[in-house]
Amino acid sequence: MNREKGFVLGVLACLVLVLAGCAAPVKSPRETPAVRVVRDNAASVVNIRTERLVDLKEHPAWGQYGERLDRFFKQYFGEDYSEGTVKLKSLGSGVIVDKAGLIVTNAHVVHRATTIYAVLRDGTVAEAKVIKVNTLDDLALIRIEPARELSAVRFADVKTLMIGETVVAIGNPLGLENSVTTGVISGIDRAFKNPECDYACSGLLQTDASINPGNSGGALLNMDGELVGVNLAVVLGAQNIGFAIPVNKVLQMLEGQQKSQEAPK
Repeated sequence: MNREKGFVLGVLACLVLVLAGCAAPVKSPRETPAVRVVRDNAASVVNIRTERLVDLKEHPAWGQYGERLDRFFKQYFGEDYSEGTVKLKSLGSGVIVDKAGLIVTNAHVVHRATTIYAVLRDGTVAEAKVIKVNTLDDLALIRIEPARELSAVRFADVKTLMIGETVVAIGNPLGLENSVTTGVISGIDRAFKNPECDYACSGLLQTDASINPGNSGGALLNMDGELVGVNLAVVLGAQNIGFAIPVNKVLQMLEGQQKSQEAPK
């Protein structure tokens, strides 16, 4: 009797396992780790638009050629030009590092900008203010005042980075919002002179994930969805040789900002 009871219980247990397996959803092979990283972290990346007002009347040649230059610039810049003042626009990317609206980007993205706008994944546009700039590492912190709590990125441990591991770059290349590319970590502790700046950055990560103008300041993420670096630039004329500022430099900047806020006034 006990044997029969044990047999019946065993059969029932097997049926439960089989039914549970049938009920479990089967994941599509299309849902790769890269897809999950983008789905879970794209909201932590913002598009940055900047405007810079340049007063052309300050140029020594304006007094002599101002009238002719005025006609030319009106034709060339259209609505972005008015009475000797031109509005220059540029694009970049940023990464949300604090739910209250703190964003990290490249210093050259916001350099000399008169107005900065951060565009969230849902299309919300918020004006941003520069909080801190580190020109040596080409990093800047900007802040927006969001109406809701934002999705902040998680940080990787830079000591665990592996050459050859897969990474995902998310940014705003050429104004194509929330574009995604994939690649690997090709090298660490690289140096590169950014043509956008008059200084050389060192201690960089090298990646073959495609990076284009507008990607600057965007996220480089590992397959755990953690920020490993902030995308910086690509070597022009090369095949997929890009660079990113490692996350430890971002953390150092954030720690310095926190200490400055805690210091007595």
